Amino acid sequence: MTGLSAFIALDGIDGAGNTTHSKLLANWIHEAFRVKVLLTKEPTSKPVGRLLRSYLRASKILTPSATDALLFAADRIEHTEEILKPALESGAVVVSDRYLESSIAYQSAQGLPIDWLLSINKYAIKPSLNIILDTRPEKSLARKAKLVDKFEEVSFLRNVREAFLNRAKSEGYPVVDTSGLLDEAQKKIRDIVELFLRKSILR
Repeated sequence: MTGLSAFIALDGIDGAGNTTHSKLLANWIHEAFRVKVLLTKEPTSKPVGRLLRSYLRASKILTPSATDALLFAADRIEHTEEILKPALESGAVVVSDRYLESSIAYQSAQGLPIDWLLSINKYAIKPSLNIILDTRPEKSLARKAKLVDKFEEVSFLRNVREAFLNRAKSEGYPVVDTSGLLDEAQKKIRDIVELFLRKSILR
């Protein structure tokens, strides 16, 4: 098994398939490239991440958008320092179910300036490859058996989706439509990742 350090983040609105596609992708990378792979996610299961999840799932606790943003940033610092950096230094490929772009999309859709969001996330590391998973909110929420997150509302998610697509355009991120068949979307994701990793191997 060889070392091939890379950090791949999958971001998209709730119900776009981030968790499912991240798991499938991580398993495929391990099998196809015979490398060590770490699958991780945000919010994390660390103390700040657990606190953040409790806020998101408590409909009666309406935290200010800046509080949400700061909690996400604090959780991301722990994620970066305690999980991502050690894994990358060990030569692993890291696949993250959400990272910085989710904060930018969701919190900018809440009205916070992107420059401020970037400033409080200055300790985040830049993914080697960021893929945006895209689908219509009406489609994504219909996939969920139970809505448990305060962000899971169609009109809000339309704004989040627009924020994701704007960031993808400005930053040059590949966008994969996940509204159709799972296998088709996963193949598109794998094609993007395979091209990226093979270029990395050849460098």
